[in-house]
Amino acid sequence: MNSIHLKSRIVEIAKNLGISDHQLPLELSNPPVAHLAEEQCTLIKADNLTALSWLLDQNKRDIDFCYIDPPYNTGSTFVYHDKRQAKSASIWSKHHDWLAFMLPRLVATQLLLADDGVIAISIDDYEYPYLKILMDSVFGENNYIATLVVCRSKNGKGSKANVAVNHEYVLLYGKSEQSTLRGVEDQDLEKYNKEDEHGRFTIDGLFRKKGDASKREDRPNMFYPLYYSQDGKVYASKISEDLREAWPVDSKGAERRWLWGPEKAQSESWKLYASPKGVIYVKNYSAPNKRIKIRSILDKPEYLNDRASREVKSIFGERVFETPKPINLIMDLIDCCSSPEATVLDYFAGTGTTAHACHLLNKNKSANRKCILVEHNHFINKSHTANAAGFKTTADITEFRLNKLSEDDQSFNFSTQEIE
Repeated sequence: MNSIHLKSRIVEIAKNLGISDHQLPLELSNPPVAHLAEEQCTLIKADNLTALSWLLDQNKRDIDFCYIDPPYNTGSTFVYHDKRQAKSASIWSKHHDWLAFMLPRLVATQLLLADDGVIAISIDDYEYPYLKILMDSVFGENNYIATLVVCRSKNGKGSKANVAVNHEYVLLYGKSEQSTLRGVEDQDLEKYNKEDEHGRFTIDGLFRKKGDASKREDRPNMFYPLYYSQDGKVYASKISEDLREAWPVDSKGAERRWLWGPEKAQSESWKLYASPKGVIYVKNYSAPNKRIKIRSILDKPEYLNDRASREVKSIFGERVFETPKPINLIMDLIDCCSSPEATVLDYFAGTGTTAHACHLLNKNKSANRKCILVEHNHFINKSHTANAAGFKTTADITEFRLNKLSEDDQSFNFSTQEIE
């Protein structure tokens, strides 16, 4: 059974990491059999480990992308529990209980992801190194994709001595070697400032190899002359006497090599550009809906936490959630990491930003993603702003946003399911 497989994987990884059994959910609940709804979005009201176990029992092993924004273990008083810092005799000390909390949920996620699936996790400095070790153990070091650094504020937090911290991280892992990123849409069209018969282009790096294995003796067959004209066109042979000769020699006179062999250069020389001084570059052409690699530093103004707070206030009327994520950040992560037909999972749903982001992508990009949210019916303290605004549980907050989305746009539909 799936639950047995899940428990055995949890115990195995916990043992390897030195995480004690007493914090692990070895007696997983066995929720009643029910079928997952087919709406664009499904909100499951349950403890997220219970919900993940239920999804495994549904054989829902085709999650294409999972985004989570788990508790950062700051010890702060939020609308949700964010203190798992009990000291432990293990090497993990105060981080032990947080790791024990995250481990079974990440193991379940790994089992639920499709073979080419991707997971993205938001985290800050305090738990980042421990999360990285945990993810290496659950997903495998070879499936680590990248760590993205997100600029979350212009001024940074003032609570840390010496440094005003204004960044967080997004940790990316794949399920397997089949996992890839689509990339982000190339919106910087002004950089394509040159044009030829093949279209608009910009120069995109030297054609001469740099770094390791870049010397002539490393690849002797890639040391040969190219020829160029004054208007920047490059040829593999001297088709006219007015062409000038270029060799892969650097500014210090060291003989290097080209990136391609002579056969490829002969057939694809139109992709090369020569400066007036004979430096050869590779052309990067513009194209409709072109995608490029996501950058490791995400610093758009739309990603700032102030933007997220304003978004929450505009939807709920009050700041009912202390740590929301900006919708543009989540939209770009979903769009970069999953196909237009993907199934997206978020089991720390919070205010429901992930569902909102999926809906906007579906609407604006002609996509057809489905979203599964999980949020627990945690009772909200009576002294909290959210309670005063009429929300009794954290799942009420999530459902309110989904209802508002449905009211504002009838093309958005969702269902709710409760699992005890």
